[in-house]
Amino acid sequence: MTEENRRIHIRGTGYAEQTPDQVVLSLTLTAQNKEYSAAMKIGSQQIEMLRESIVEAGFKPEDLKTINFVVNSVYENEEIRDSNYKRTQRVFVGFECRHDLRLTFDFDNEKLNKAVDTIAASLSQPKISISFAIKDLDAFSDKILKSAAKDAKRKAKILCTAAGVKLGKLLDINYSWDEINIRRETVVCGECIKISDEKSSFDFQPDEIRANDTVDFLWEIE
Repeated sequence: MTEENRRIHIRGTGYAEQTPDQVVLSLTLTAQNKEYSAAMKIGSQQIEMLRESIVEAGFKPEDLKTINFVVNSVYENEEIRDSNYKRTQRVFVGFECRHDLRLTFDFDNEKLNKAVDTIAASLSQPKISISFAIKDLDAFSDKILKSAAKDAKRKAKILCTAAGVKLGKLLDINYSWDEINIRRETVVCGECIKISDEKSSFDFQPDEIRANDTVDFLWEIE
């Protein structure tokens, strides 16, 4: 075996799981009108009403972050009959103004319930979805990478022992540094939230968030 061939390449897979410690409320506002300026005005009023709602729930106005904003032309298909002939044509309905916003805070069931109740009662009538996240993503990613390194070294030692050789010094580490895909448990609440005199009493127990990643290692073989 040549010096160049006396190497072992191992791909380590790292795993980590952690209980979520953050809540992410994703809110969508839509306003539609035949006139562009009217649709924009309604959208602006919706934002102000939503900000007032989150302040009532104990947040600051700047806690509400805009994720996406778009205005689209809206068309509907209309059926037209001409003698015995039937055809469909697109008819302009108006403009739709859409805001996607996010409210993020430390996980607390009481705070979450108050936020959902107050926002659901808002005249802005946003669609609401609730997801759970990890606040310190760097620390979570570190756990995964450490796990990958440990996994690779364990595999390398096993293979070297089985082959009757010794594991030498580490020559190279290859990692893509792509963003690790972290799964979030999501509960869609939107229209299922009914405004009533009774306060919500959700007792969320979010599942562990799990993620994995891979790292390539290259060792010498002695």
